Amino acid sequence: MFEAHNKIFIESEEHGERLLHGFSHAAEHMKQVPGFVQFSMLKAQDGSHYIVRVLWETEEYFHNWVKSDHFREAHKGQSGSGQAELTGYHVIL
Repeated sequence: MFEAHNKIFIESEEHGERLLHGFSHAAEHMKQVPGFVQFSMLKAQDGSHYIVRVLWETEEYFHNWVKSDHFREAHKGQSGSGQAELTGYHVIL
């Protein structure tokens, strides 16, 4: 298993609301993606960022998704503003 964490810094209340709205149906849409296992979204206690967590059967499935039409469709219309940090993890237990 492979888990990708995307730490997205919240620039303003409006930005946070847009992110939450944009991700609100992500788990349902991701069910059609090969290798997808689970989606969750966390908000930092201080409200400074979200962590978007996606669990995959393998790291290869994650990379295939990033190159897919589904990924491009899910991310279209994003202005590219805001900071984000992506970290991948191999699940060992």
